[in-house]
Amino acid sequence: MRRYSSPLSAALGFSVIVAACSDGSEQWLATRNASTGTSGSDSGSLAGSSSDVPPSGGGSGATPTAGSGQTPTAGSGSDPTGGTGVGGSATETGGTGGTAPVAGSSTGGSAPMGGSGGSGGTVATGPFKVLIMSTALEFAHESIPDCQKMVRELGAAETSNGWTADVESNALPHFVPGGLKDYALIFSCSPTGRVFSGNPDVKDKPAAMKAFQDFIETEGKAFAGVHSASDFEKTNGFPWFTNVLMGAVFEGHNTTAGSVVSDAQNTAHPVLAGLSNSYATNDEWYKMNRDPGSQPGFKVIQRLAADSRPLTWVKDVGAGRMFYTARGHDASVFSEAPFRAVVKNGILWTTRRIN
Repeated sequence: MRRYSSPLSAALGFSVIVAACSDGSEQWLATRNASTGTSGSDSGSLAGSSSDVPPSGGGSGATPTAGSGQTPTAGSGSDPTGGTGVGGSATETGGTGGTAPVAGSSTGGSAPMGGSGGSGGTVATGPFKVLIMSTALEFAHESIPDCQKMVRELGAAETSNGWTADVESNALPHFVPGGLKDYALIFSCSPTGRVFSGNPDVKDKPAAMKAFQDFIETEGKAFAGVHSASDFEKTNGFPWFTNVLMGAVFEGHNTTAGSVVSDAQNTAHPVLAGLSNSYATNDEWYKMNRDPGSQPGFKVIQRLAADSRPLTWVKDVGAGRMFYTARGHDASVFSEAPFRAVVKNGILWTTRRIN
């Protein structure tokens, strides 16, 4: 009696035993291996002679394959690559999005191959550079130098995720193809007017606007701004900035004491980490042309308690992110601890240092 076993027969879960008969002929018997699944029938009598090559399939057919003699097909999932044949339950990991069955699955399953990295995405680490825009073609806030100073101080105070900052000139020389490659964030310290679409110092206005848009949407980088960053390009000369990136623009204001409150639907947002859900302060309270929370993708995270007008909001914009707060009129605001905290968190969130 002799036993035949090949890689294929082993994978299919059986061996072939050749038994000598009294008349000089040989009988082939297929037997199931104990460590694997069945090969169709538990054992089968296969007619043949000793000069024939032992068949590599189980079951009862003259030329059997796996299982019942039918070739295993794909499963019933949305993107299966496995099927109903034997071979174990091997899977191929598809990132954090899921697993991709590649053999032996009874239904196949779905097979996302890249994954989403989780709901918050990948967390970046390390220092980075910020480009500050503060060109004021219309009203110039006296607090602009205080804003620039605050951005630099916040970056210097960070340890592993700190940043340095440069101030852009009025001609926007960095807003050309490849000009923003060294920066992770554009920060608007209260610029005003048509700095991109109506600025005589900008030589190629469409190219400058495209460089800004690509920086956010395609390159996956960040924008953050305070106060009159919303009183900027508001005449629709740069519609992507107005409608897609900002979501709302300045329409009016009043200056009173007031309380900043967290939006009830977004109290757990990372930008609000460590902040009180309500605190009293003074500022020039901007009124917007619309509530950005009603626009697709925007999340308002802080409001004015008195009338629920939006004060601070965020958005994932293409591959990038934005943060804006309407606060920041007077110089004193830039030394206020809750204000500095929300701006710092906004910078870290937009640059994906926190999720």
